Amino acid sequence: MFRHLKIAVLACLPPAVAASGPVTLTTIDGSLTLKGDLVAYDGEFFRVETAYGTLTMDGGNVKCDGEGCPPAEALVAKAAFLGPVDMIHRLLPPLIAQFAAREGYAHRKIFTGDEALAWELSDADSGALIARFEGQVLPEDDALERIASRFGDVSLGRIEGKAGLRQDVIALDALVPVVAPDNPRAMVTLRQLGALLQGQVTNWGSLGSAELPVSVHLPDDPVSERMTRRLLSGRRIGSVTRHDSMEAVSNAVAADPAALGLVQYSKIGNAVPLVIAGPCGLSVPATPNSIKAEDYPLTVPLFLHRMDTLQPRVIRDFIAFARSEEAQAAIRAAGFVDQSIGRIGFDRQGDRLANAVLAAAEDADAMAEVQRMIATLMEGERLTLTFRFRDGSSDLDPQSASNVIRLADVISEGAFDGREVVFVGFTDGVGDRDANLRLSERRARAVRRAVSAYAGDAPVEFTVDAFGEAMPMACDDTVWGRQVNRRVEVWLR
Repeated sequence: MFRHLKIAVLACLPPAVAASGPVTLTTIDGSLTLKGDLVAYDGEFFRVETAYGTLTMDGGNVKCDGEGCPPAEALVAKAAFLGPVDMIHRLLPPLIAQFAAREGYAHRKIFTGDEALAWELSDADSGALIARFEGQVLPEDDALERIASRFGDVSLGRIEGKAGLRQDVIALDALVPVVAPDNPRAMVTLRQLGALLQGQVTNWGSLGSAELPVSVHLPDDPVSERMTRRLLSGRRIGSVTRHDSMEAVSNAVAADPAALGLVQYSKIGNAVPLVIAGPCGLSVPATPNSIKAEDYPLTVPLFLHRMDTLQPRVIRDFIAFARSEEAQAAIRAAGFVDQSIGRIGFDRQGDRLANAVLAAAEDADAMAEVQRMIATLMEGERLTLTFRFRDGSSDLDPQSASNVIRLADVISEGAFDGREVVFVGFTDGVGDRDANLRLSERRARAVRRAVSAYAGDAPVEFTVDAFGEAMPMACDDTVWGRQVNRRVEVWLR
């Protein structure tokens, strides 16, 4: 009943607006009423002189009656959301609509310009305006700069924020190489993809396909440019045809058998995705599960950024909702990859187990470790979230850091009561095998500690196992391959 109530004696926040007069503050759920003389209202909090002393209440959780109340428009919670067009016009609307439905608010969308719109949330019974969310389309760099300068409240995008910004991964996407349905090519290695994008390979015949001159199509936006250069390790992109949107890239590629494009997973359209493979023969297609687990090499997290400042309750509730399991349906509806935690049965691990057997080859010790792994995991299910680490660091990457809280929340809600949650560590194949085994166990223990610290006293058993380099996901001869192989998986038994 009192989960949204914030009440304290003598708040230390300096008042932005002095006021006076009798007021009656009542929490929205009607659970508490406070009477007294209003001392100040700073846009977020009421300070009221009462018989119990000076008390502070969160303005986003109360209704105010009395001659001392601020003007009604001052009580409306406001937030400015900034980001690229697909986040503002495609992801934000279903999130707000589902949030309003959950909270019992009426809501309406208002177009305020070509690059701007707003949503008004109001009390379904009285019609009183409760909150106004404003969306502004901006390049991601500009959006982050405005948030850091406090000229906005929330930014959405694919760029990781700098120090001083709080951030959560709320959805996932990926860069996917695509060709036309008439192009017989089905697979490409990262090195081949890099050579195609750089213009080093100019004919599909050089890769064993039909003799067609390669035409490369890319979107003309700074985020895609940055992501493509990251794929190429900073090397120059070759001659390409630029388009004003991902959809335009997909359409152009689908119509040209000689074309190659790089688009977001959510924008593949009528083009055909290429499977990414390694020189050693291991391959990873772009699927929701491979993207969720970061097994796919070009996975891109979608961030929600904001400053670490206290905001009105409605804004805080929406941010919490956007990070929650409840929001995943809206994220899927918008065409992005959600982060709901799925389960993959052992009987669907055939390709991965085949990789393990092939990697062991005729090494008796390695094959014994593979057999131990199979015996350990065969009665379990793999969860579709994986923990990976920043390059050259023991720190979790942004998606994995969000996965700690996401997994702990699901455990705390009772989804795995009575089950065994196993954190299973793996490494790449570089270095000493025994050292890799010890390293994989240390990392698995570190992830278990992080998750159990958030999960509290949930009735589940947390255990750890490790298999070092026994089950590679990708080839170790690329930086990406080694990074994908260094992971902690979560299994349920």
